[in-house]
Amino acid sequence: MSLNRSLLAAAIASVLLAASGPLLAQDEEVGEIRVVGRQEFLETQFNAQRTSSGADSALLISRVPGGGANHNGPLTGQIQYRGMFGPRINVRIDGMLIHGGGPNWMAPPLHHIPSALMDDLVVEQGIASISTGGGIGGAATASWKRPAFNDSDGWDWHGDSELSAGSAAGSTSGSLILGGSNANHRLYGIGNLDQGDNYESANGEVAATQYSRAIYGVGYGFQSGSHEVLFDAHRIETEDSGTPTLPMDIDWFDTDTFNFRYNGQLGGLGVEFGVYRSNIEHGMSNFLLRPTPDFSRLPLPPFLGDDKRFASAESEESGFRLVFDLEVGPGVLEIGAEGKDGEHDVSVTDPDFAPFFVENFNDVKTDSKSAFIQWSAILDDDWYVEFGGRLERVEMSAGEIDAFPARLVDMNPAMWGMGTPPRAVWMLRQGFNSRERAQNDDNNDLVAKLRYQLTSNLVVEAGYGRKTRSPLYQERYLWIPLEINAGLGDGNNYVGNPNLAPETSDQFELGFDWSNGAAWFSPRFFVRDVDDYIQGVPATHMAVVGVSRNANGDPTPLMFANTEAEFRGFDLTFGFPIDDRWRVEGMASQVNAERGDISDHLYRVNPNNIRASLLYETGNFSARIEQVVVMEQDNISRTNTYDPMNPNNSSDPTDGYNLTNVYLDWLTGQGFTFTLGAENLFDTDYVDHLTGFNRVLNSVVPQGSRMYGQGINLFGRVQYQW
Repeated sequence: MSLNRSLLAAAIASVLLAASGPLLAQDEEVGEIRVVGRQEFLETQFNAQRTSSGADSALLISRVPGGGANHNGPLTGQIQYRGMFGPRINVRIDGMLIHGGGPNWMAPPLHHIPSALMDDLVVEQGIASISTGGGIGGAATASWKRPAFNDSDGWDWHGDSELSAGSAAGSTSGSLILGGSNANHRLYGIGNLDQGDNYESANGEVAATQYSRAIYGVGYGFQSGSHEVLFDAHRIETEDSGTPTLPMDIDWFDTDTFNFRYNGQLGGLGVEFGVYRSNIEHGMSNFLLRPTPDFSRLPLPPFLGDDKRFASAESEESGFRLVFDLEVGPGVLEIGAEGKDGEHDVSVTDPDFAPFFVENFNDVKTDSKSAFIQWSAILDDDWYVEFGGRLERVEMSAGEIDAFPARLVDMNPAMWGMGTPPRAVWMLRQGFNSRERAQNDDNNDLVAKLRYQLTSNLVVEAGYGRKTRSPLYQERYLWIPLEINAGLGDGNNYVGNPNLAPETSDQFELGFDWSNGAAWFSPRFFVRDVDDYIQGVPATHMAVVGVSRNANGDPTPLMFANTEAEFRGFDLTFGFPIDDRWRVEGMASQVNAERGDISDHLYRVNPNNIRASLLYETGNFSARIEQVVVMEQDNISRTNTYDPMNPNNSSDPTDGYNLTNVYLDWLTGQGFTFTLGAENLFDTDYVDHLTGFNRVLNSVVPQGSRMYGQGINLFGRVQYQW
């Protein structure tokens, strides 16, 4: 496995959180963010510090060129990369694929690992390798912190602790890792607590943005010779946490994850094997942290007065991965298989009217299995080549559903004739239950990459990737128009389409990596066309429109459909020294994302942006002054947001803005690291385009407007390792 890992680490197009560049020597590292360089011929590897004070690990992606975070709530961020986000990004935690436990992704993958307990987050830049897994929009992998094995038979005891606090949300966070290890065994436990109140913007307190999350876990590891075994079990408990761009807030999340992995060498054959499982129970409501809305005037008990709703969701997922690698010619051949299956159930009730219920999803099953092969090699010390392919089979099905309004028709058909809301719900139920709901997709991926050492300082890379994605269960099986869409946050009601075809992405990449001592410049250019891109389009079914208008507050719902999409852009990193202690580094990103079948832009795409820093470093102290410049985003999706009849969103462009951040780090030499920082130092009033639209009444943010950005945040953090 060692040859494979060294080639993979040398070959993958990876950039890690912070502008790529040498930040701190290994013995002076103050963060947990690892950077693996793309310039494999120059064998560069960088270590970067974690700067942001936020509890949401997804916010760290903003330090990747081309990256951003869709911020639906303080613990509900989704990774965005080059205009794609959510299920289009392959996000793994120690090899586990954990999709959102609820239908609106209130707990996206990185919700399940806090930044304080994260050892590293690797984002594969550009076209993700076949061996990394699926995902048409990119790949990211997070890893938990663990005590290291030692070199003796005796046990050493390890600890890693952290305390932090921030002013903008009155936030506090604490984490602890305790464990012991010898040359063959390690045993450890972890704990983490994140809490915060509603955050302050430059315009005042933003409602429904408080949060609370606790994480506990135990782990065991064994190694002997070339064999290593890992086992982890984690419990994540989230309570009373806001998601103001979604129609409900988090009442509770109870999540259990189990992960087993083996890595070893059997003769000349490397072996990687892993199995995992997650169990998620989730409750959400529209009256816990926000005023109860009144979105219907129907003269029926569930809709009289305030329309309280409580939703419960259950999700069970399990997966495996088996990979063999061996030397073939001058390179490494990887042959592997992986799979994942899941089951999802979601229902809605009314706390004020016990008979009311809607089964959103019942006994939904997804099962994917894939096999892949990849060969990579360095040839003549000047060429790196990589070729890979993957075949995947996806099987999906859904059970029959029901709802209280439809049962009213069952009991008295004559009373609820055509044109009445219960009859419309009855028609949707009958249509869904009578149709074929099992769907099978046969997908295939192809990747080819070439890199050439053109000069001693310049590497040129070209690549092509063909990636596919099957629809989510929400996109296929949402039978009644509701604001359930894996966290799009656009304020629209959606209805599913069982006949959706998988998306197919064709991407071309051209990159240059120039380095001369401590100076570097690395631009990347990309073009991506996506056939059968899944996007909401105006719904035309009369029953869908009637239910959405009369019962669910949106007179113009959308239906998931296959369309066409195009992505064009570039991103880059740069850096250069001023003298032995001062340095400049930064990054820039640009992406244009459009519908290919009609004249329209895609929804919620990162604006053009530049992030530049001036750094000062000594042996045990570093200071960073960072300027973030975000341009106006006027490429607005009219399909998602231009709707004068819908009060839940606005089609207004977002203005550009500038933010100044300051970070100070001091290492004492006795295991302590102190960090102080000021984010949005000048309390700038701004709107992040990647937030959704506010769904909370009586907030400082008007209903239907994009969320206000966080005001000045003064924070401090102390870490102690022993």
